Parts: sequence; C-alpha cells; structure tokens
Amino acid sequence: MFVLPYQIARSYLHLSMNTLRLMFEAHALIGLRLFRIAAGGVPAVAECGRTVPEKSAAMIEAQRIVALGASTGRSKGAPAKVVRLYRGRVSANKRRLSKKR
Repeated sequence: MFVLPYQIARSYLHLSMNTLRLMFEAHALIGLRLFRIAAGGVPAVAECGRTVPEKSAAMIEAQRIVALGASTGRSKGAPAKVVRLYRGRVSANKRRLSKKR
C-alpha cells in the first residue's frame, strides 16, 4: 500500500496533538491530586496509596501494547494506543478526584 506524504504528516500531527492534550490533562490531574493530599485526612492517605499502583499498572499496560505491536509487526499504531491508554486513565482519575465528597 502506498502512503502519501500528507497522510503521514497528518497522522504525526494527530498524535502530537493528542500527546499535547495528554500533557495538559495530566498537569491538571497533578494539581487535583496534590490538592487532595494537601487537604489531609483519610482521603489523603488513600490517595497516596493509590498513586503508585495506578502508575505501575498503566506502565505495564503500555509496555504490553508496545511489545505486542513489536512482536506482531504492527508497531506503527502503538504510540497512538499508548497515548489513548494514558488519556483514558487520566480522564478517569480526573472524574474521580473532581467528585464532591
């Protein structure tokens, strides 16, 4: 299959924009998480205990996506899948931390 240069540029631009959105969403999530921890109490302890396992699980899932793509020869879409995975996790955490207690 022949791919035109503008199609390649468009896919890289789309990936770059999604990565940029992930950066801004993650930055906002860090603020929400720090606010929850700074408030103290039981929710702060729970948040501290939840942070590391969530990050580890997301990293393992991202590694699985990349390894699966490399082993099957379909690694071209792996970066977009990893960004989609992280954006989903960030979005879920943002919803959880934004809820009223």
